[in-house]
Amino acid sequence: MSKRWLVSAPALPEFFAQFPEHHPVLLQLLHNRGIKTQEEMDVFLGPDWSRDTCPPSSFRNMPAAVSRIFDAFLNGEVITVHGDYDADGVCGSTVLVSTLRDISRALNFDESKINYYIPHRELEGYGFSMDTAEQLKDKTQLIITVDCGISNKPAIDLAKSYGIDTIVCDHHTMPKELPESAILIHPLVPGETFSNKHLCGTGVAFKLASALIDEARIRGAAFPPGHEKWLLDLVAIATVTDMVPLVGENRVLEIFGLLVLNKTKRPGLRALIEIAGGKIGELDTTSIGFQIGPRLNAAGRMAHAYDALELMIEEDELKATEKAMKLQATNKARQARSDEMYKEAKKQLVEPPAGCIILFQDGWQAGLVGLVAGKLLNEFNLPTFVFGKEGDHFVGSGRSTNRVDLMPALHAASMHLEKYGGHPQACGLSICGADAFEAATKIMRETLAVSMVEDDAVATLAVDAEMKLEDVSWSLVEGIEKCKPFGMGNPTPVFSARSVTIVGLGTVGADGKHLRLTVQSSDGKILKMIGFSFGFYSETLLLNEVIDIAFEVSVNEWNGNRELQGRIVDIKNHRS
Repeated sequence: MSKRWLVSAPALPEFFAQFPEHHPVLLQLLHNRGIKTQEEMDVFLGPDWSRDTCPPSSFRNMPAAVSRIFDAFLNGEVITVHGDYDADGVCGSTVLVSTLRDISRALNFDESKINYYIPHRELEGYGFSMDTAEQLKDKTQLIITVDCGISNKPAIDLAKSYGIDTIVCDHHTMPKELPESAILIHPLVPGETFSNKHLCGTGVAFKLASALIDEARIRGAAFPPGHEKWLLDLVAIATVTDMVPLVGENRVLEIFGLLVLNKTKRPGLRALIEIAGGKIGELDTTSIGFQIGPRLNAAGRMAHAYDALELMIEEDELKATEKAMKLQATNKARQARSDEMYKEAKKQLVEPPAGCIILFQDGWQAGLVGLVAGKLLNEFNLPTFVFGKEGDHFVGSGRSTNRVDLMPALHAASMHLEKYGGHPQACGLSICGADAFEAATKIMRETLAVSMVEDDAVATLAVDAEMKLEDVSWSLVEGIEKCKPFGMGNPTPVFSARSVTIVGLGTVGADGKHLRLTVQSSDGKILKMIGFSFGFYSETLLLNEVIDIAFEVSVNEWNGNRELQGRIVDIKNHRS
């Protein structure tokens, strides 16, 4: 189905005149992303580590957190890093476990006192639980949560009653009650002085690790300058997989993180990249999104996230290869099962859905329902909740467009929910009992219905600029390259060309899955285009038909040759 195109308004002529040294299309891209001053352009186009990153010390509670951790070192206490089971939680846990071990070795503390814990997604659920507090009461004296904890006040308070202190490193939406007995390192806590409010969980863990390394140097550790930057490969992965905006400091972390990722020293990560088909030296955000991230997430979805964490902290190359192969097999199983669940979910939708989509089924795995919800969201553009049911227990995930916030619906139904948390567009929740499920989902539907307007169900496509085919040039490609890395908040630029004529039409790939077009403008300019998974259009398009087309500008490389091409994003009949 063709989408409604939202074409950005052109920047004013004086904006272009102010920066004549830049390509006009690059300026339009910057303008669309809210970058309008020389200072903002300097950060975006030429990020500087010292100038453009926020010091860890600007977290209000960072001194208290660092002091408590070094007290634990000095007193021989056990420190347990409690992570989440997704890629962000795994990477953040790796950041802290490896940093605490490095400090132990550098300052002759007992490295065996550094432990880690990640809950089983299906058996224990998200976050730091009361059961975990009970398990750890005689085994640890300090817990550091990563990518979780802010919504776990009961468990944190219980741990405190057992003499266990907690430091929370999290970034999720604020709950109604904060765990005030913990030391909170969280950019969204009311009154927090840290300026970047959009860090991923690993980003928060990286700030704590950096502060710990600084303190270790003061205490005599011979860490070289920039030692903490070797952690940025993990920050780069998590920033992409957790879909935080790639603007401001996050963009700086991602750019430097990709540099580190492309020369990472981690045997496990290097083995995983090779098995996934990646190539060290050529990794980008797409490599993270389609090769690295899904495999790290597969462990927590299908088995236990320990498989991913232990791969990332493995120092032996042979063992790292074995663990990477195991994760690869887990990911293949994840792909097959999630595809099966998606087909089962589609069968429940006997007619085009309206409002929001809420589905459940016995046997659907809790670790995969979020993937199914995401696929349904992409197809129907409606807020979607998918639950796995076991007995009378429902565990689900929600996904939504950037126009509809899920959290008010969860807050409204909270009296019927066992646990919930997340972000406006992605959340997790669990419900105990069929009656509670019916009551909760009824409230969720009603709340979302009030907040949604008719247009929210119409899929939209953000278009950066309309252009003529003759505007597609190598200088344009150079300008687009300056905007990388692309991701959430800084998407790959999309352009539209109106009234172009199809002068070449065909398909490529197995079963004609991909569309090949050659289009021509009224003044004779010709551009080749490829549409991945657009092969079905070949049955409705005709030679010499006039269309409007939305596309990304790309470079086709083959046999040592390079040529400009368009990557099709959407097609409209010009008359429409």
